[in-house]
Amino acid sequence: MARKPQNLILVTEHYPCSNQESFLETEIPYLARFFNVHVVTRAVDERMSRILPAGVTFSRPVTHSGKLYRSWIRFLCRMSHSYRVERRVAQEEGRWNHASAAHTLDALVESELLRRYIMTLPVMQDERPLVIYSANFNDYLYGLCRIKEMGKDIHVAARCHRANMFDPQTGERRETLNSLVNQSIDALYFTSEERRNVYVHHFTDGSSPGKYRVAPLGVPEPLVLLDPPEEDYVLQIVTCSPIEDDKRLPLLIEAMSRMKVGVFEWVHIGDGSQREAVEKLAQEKLGDKPGVKYQFLGFMSQEERYKYYAEHRLDVFLSVSSSESVPSAMLEAMANRIFVCATAVDGVTDVLSNETGLLMPENPTVEQLTAFLEMLCSMDKDKFAARAKLGFECWQQWFNAAENCMAFATELSAVENIQPDEPPKEEHRHFHSWKPEEQAAEVEAEKEAEAAEEAAEVEEPEEPAEAEETAEAASSEQPDTEAGEEAAPAEQTQAEEKPAEAEEPEEIPLEPRPEEPADRAARELLSMIEEMDPSEQPEEESDEESDETPDTESVEKNHQPDEKPVETSEPAAETTAPAEQEPPKTEPAPEPSAESETGSDPQNSPKSV
Repeated sequence: MARKPQNLILVTEHYPCSNQESFLETEIPYLARFFNVHVVTRAVDERMSRILPAGVTFSRPVTHSGKLYRSWIRFLCRMSHSYRVERRVAQEEGRWNHASAAHTLDALVESELLRRYIMTLPVMQDERPLVIYSANFNDYLYGLCRIKEMGKDIHVAARCHRANMFDPQTGERRETLNSLVNQSIDALYFTSEERRNVYVHHFTDGSSPGKYRVAPLGVPEPLVLLDPPEEDYVLQIVTCSPIEDDKRLPLLIEAMSRMKVGVFEWVHIGDGSQREAVEKLAQEKLGDKPGVKYQFLGFMSQEERYKYYAEHRLDVFLSVSSSESVPSAMLEAMANRIFVCATAVDGVTDVLSNETGLLMPENPTVEQLTAFLEMLCSMDKDKFAARAKLGFECWQQWFNAAENCMAFATELSAVENIQPDEPPKEEHRHFHSWKPEEQAAEVEAEKEAEAAEEAAEVEEPEEPAEAEETAEAASSEQPDTEAGEEAAPAEQTQAEEKPAEAEEPEEIPLEPRPEEPADRAARELLSMIEEMDPSEQPEEESDEESDETPDTESVEKNHQPDEKPVETSEPAAETTAPAEQEPPKTEPAPEPSAESETGSDPQNSPKSV
């Protein structure tokens, strides 16, 4: 196999030795097109459970470091410049205490141990450019950044998930030497624009915005196989996750055991430390329950999962997990046209919405989950297919690995070209409706808004020209005065001419004003009020009646020298009339002048008159 021009060290917490960090199973083949990939994992005690692509090497430390060696490293970190910098930053933010000091030392020790191990790898002796990519933002990331001190062509990048910023269980902020990493790292990638904004707001000082970039995840396209026939009345449920405490499979089993209606078959894909206990509980709760079948399929690779999805007709992908930092299993279900229902935790909301799936409460009770499952069993299967189609189109638009993973690998191969001071282009992910009736409503609303804007643009250019002509004519008729009273004569003359215009209002026709979005909103609000029961809105009716009184009466009655004029949508000619001259109430109002419409002349107000 031909050697690539660059080397890549991929640092992981578990991959390929567990079910976690499954998104790397999709990313690594794309990275291998640009780099010679070397995977380094910190999972010393776990056995390798995934098959790496051809040409990808794998290494990890043989054993944990001894206590004496770690004590020596801890002493060196305690006396280091990095410790003093982190302590100063924490003291300025008011979060420095005994616990944070101990955590800072532990993070520096882990960073130094991993740095020293990577320095011993043969790839470090290669003269090719090197990129170090960490799959997570954890305590050891600062040690990877320090490798750049060698002076070679070395660059460091990492992914940052929500679980790296805040604890999934408690929600508390996690401190992982952020200030030190922000200064030395070349690029930090997030799965969505929302996650990027959270990190920039909470963990940076606002400098070097170009380092913080968005790289969405992706999964492959589905296999195309013929689906076997299934019974229409049997609900097919699938779950896919490691069998651990945070996946809350016992809660799901308890809810299934309490169901009084519905027939379903449930299969679980995945393995874990709690598998034996969960299988025993399922046997006790569901073994003798009529209308229920279940099966634990164990661990499957991505290729095996896609084949199973293609060979079986599955209705619902269900997740009741309490933490889901990278929901790649849900993306796979969406790509295979399976309707996804999941709890709204961690990164789930980055890929799923009530438009493309169904979000459940973060901590559902057994009763809520039971009622939810009974509702699913009573739904028509055509509805599942329709909602699954929306999820598939969402995957096609935002999470296709052929686009996302290739774009990420391409950018990572040129990470040295990233300009830290240039903010990246923001691209917010919006889930637009694919429903025909909602699409038609959106198109109609856009047309109305465009028509209102065009009408406003036609009227606006004429007003400034008329205002300038009137101002020039008025200023030419006034004599020269002192510098402090130059503008007063023209304005007073215009104010004196207005009562003469108000003497014959019937000769001046009123032109209809173009309708604006605010008018439509007001009309809709009035129609809603009229449809309501009058007995329920006595106060609002009285307010409407008081609003319908003419503006001239209120001006004449309440006009005081020190009182500010009331701005209304009626023409300004009525408000500027003298108090002793009352215009007829039944006749139409005169057409306002250009200056009164623009409101640029403060002397035309009732106060100046």
